[in-house]
Amino acid sequence: MRFIWTQEMPSTQVWLSDYIRKNDLESICIVATKNQTSGIGSRANTWDKVSCGLYLSCALPIALLPKDLTRQSSSIYFGQILLELFREFHKDLWLKWPNDFYLQDDKIGGLITQYVKGFAVFGIGLNIFSEEKSSLLTGKMQNNLSQKDSIESISIEILSQIIKKILHFLSFNIVEFALQKNIDTTLHGITCNAFLQNNMTWYEVFNRYKQGFSKNHRFYTHINEDGITHKVSLQDALLQNDGSIVLHDKILYSLR
Repeated sequence: MRFIWTQEMPSTQVWLSDYIRKNDLESICIVATKNQTSGIGSRANTWDKVSCGLYLSCALPIALLPKDLTRQSSSIYFGQILLELFREFHKDLWLKWPNDFYLQDDKIGGLITQYVKGFAVFGIGLNIFSEEKSSLLTGKMQNNLSQKDSIESISIEILSQIIKKILHFLSFNIVEFALQKNIDTTLHGITCNAFLQNNMTWYEVFNRYKQGFSKNHRFYTHINEDGITHKVSLQDALLQNDGSIVLHDKILYSLR
């Protein structure tokens, strides 16, 4: 496994996807930064910059994924697993269908999944701290994070836990893991020695996701029909076993 950390880059998702297309990647690769200048948001929008964010993309060989996981279910699968980690920092966080992280009524992050040359590449954008927008560290937690050094320390802590969570859900036993805080913008590789056992199935993850699906009924989603994007209510959405929804007699899948 290769882990690449840098202080800033335009987009972890674009960088990693391009790297896979141009090189012969043979194992898991994770790219992360705390400053992203041209991140990809929903429907190809850019992700607004905040005081402190977490931006990460991970390439997993398709052979390592659960046999019952289909491509259209991937964003919910990865999103639910990461949601359980993020809830350790804020219990009110939930996953809006199909791939947005919400804190009560406000979006604080999102996830995108792409398939590139035999790899599933998922990318996360998450607001950790912001004075103007909703973020993972809000309310009383923010009061203790007024100093820049404290914010950066928490960011590194969250990033470290996310990496460990990714390894854990693939059932890796971690032998060595380290993340340096003060490094320049040069890309660095950090080795994680680990071995694979069994990963969590789609069925297991989906059963946990659907327990909170009813929260979606107060919200909207965007669908594309004949090249035109429409905003539709999720009030009557019915969740299917593959993560799709039935809405107005139409089956809708996550396309990102």
